[in-house]
Amino acid sequence: MSSRISLSDILWGLTGTLAVVLIWEFAARSGVINAAIFPSPTLAIESAFEKLDRVDVIQHIGWSLYRVLVGFLLGALAGIIIGIAAGWYKFASFLFLPLIELFRPIPPLAWIPLAIIWFGLGEPSKFFIIFLGAFFPVVTAAYRGVISVDPVLLRAAQTFGLKGVGLLMKVAIPGAAPDLATGIRIAWGLSFGVLVAAELIAADKGLGYMIMHARQLGNVDVIVVGILLIGALNLITDGIIVWMIRKWIGRWHGE
Repeated sequence: MSSRISLSDILWGLTGTLAVVLIWEFAARSGVINAAIFPSPTLAIESAFEKLDRVDVIQHIGWSLYRVLVGFLLGALAGIIIGIAAGWYKFASFLFLPLIELFRPIPPLAWIPLAIIWFGLGEPSKFFIIFLGAFFPVVTAAYRGVISVDPVLLRAAQTFGLKGVGLLMKVAIPGAAPDLATGIRIAWGLSFGVLVAAELIAADKGLGYMIMHARQLGNVDVIVVGILLIGALNLITDGIIVWMIRKWIGRWHGE
């Protein structure tokens, strides 16, 4: 994995995004799609910001980012610890893997009733739903990464006297870093994916709340803008995460 993103990569990405937006804009303005139920990006933004207070929008963004960040960090940390332990220690794999495989297919949305019972209507219940969205991709990636480390590398390190925790920290974890990095990126995206579900729990701020409130009022333009804001926030923050991951992996992989 190269630690640098070329200008051509960025231009290709911008070109693809711009092409989709232009097609969407043309289709809505030309009547190919019904602009009343699926307005063009420019019309949706213009109409939405006539109805929305800019300070409120900034607050919605801030609350959503706060919830995603806290839930993601808790989920990723737990996933890294448990996944690495399960991949390295047999007793941990016997202990954790059946539970992970039991609960992994359950969508975070299904946990909302229990989250309310366990944590109430405040922020902890929202953190819990996002935690679930982040935890399972990371724990799976961490486990797969550790068990996939080349045994030759482990044996070579052992000949130099490394064993136990030292072998884990200096060889196994660096060897699992690419898989773990993939899990972290997937988890970050899923954290945004469950954001709206998390903000169904008695929220009065956040982009998910803004979207659901707009649905009740029939403001399709606000819904579209809320969706675009979630997508844009994920795109920008994912770019930051990719940069950090490339720097992190480059420490061990000579990039």
